[in-house]
Amino acid sequence: MNNETIFVEYKNIYTEICPICGDKTFKINEVIHLQPHLGRTLIVSKLCEKCGYKKTEIIPLEIKKRKIIVYKATEKKDLYSKIVRTSTATIYIPELGAVIEPGVDAPIFITNIEGILSRIEDAIDRIRVLEDNKTNDEEVARIREYIAKVKQKGGELTIIIDDPTGLSKIIAKESAGKIVIEYVEGR
Repeated sequence: MNNETIFVEYKNIYTEICPICGDKTFKINEVIHLQPHLGRTLIVSKLCEKCGYKKTEIIPLEIKKRKIIVYKATEKKDLYSKIVRTSTATIYIPELGAVIEPGVDAPIFITNIEGILSRIEDAIDRIRVLEDNKTNDEEVARIREYIAKVKQKGGELTIIIDDPTGLSKIIAKESAGKIVIEYVEGR
């Protein structure tokens, strides 16, 4: 598959009542595209012309066998390996004790390993602001130091993606021996 987004077969535009301001100015645009890495997808973009509320959803229309991907990053250049994560996939990073789980409104995202590490750092910051006591200071310091070391010099990092839709992937330029993919029966 090439890296072009191609309009496939369907386009629908209509207006509804905005869930934020209550006016009938909420424009909904639905289009089916053939997306690189994801295949056929329904893209739903919503915008209220009055209050400016907006939301975009990308919904895969093709489902494959559940798969588990394990990627072992060992060098700094591995941080630039691309990660395509669907809204149903869970990402585990054992060295950090980190789990990125899908939520009710989880988006599909495309990033790299460095981007995943930045998301973890941001999550730590948000959690720390909300905590009353700082009982996990040592663990937070350990995670931050490990991430800083990996970002600066490289280091061992295991990325595990468990995707029931089978659409998530890791794209690495030099992946020989670093990626293992297991297809799992059932969901």
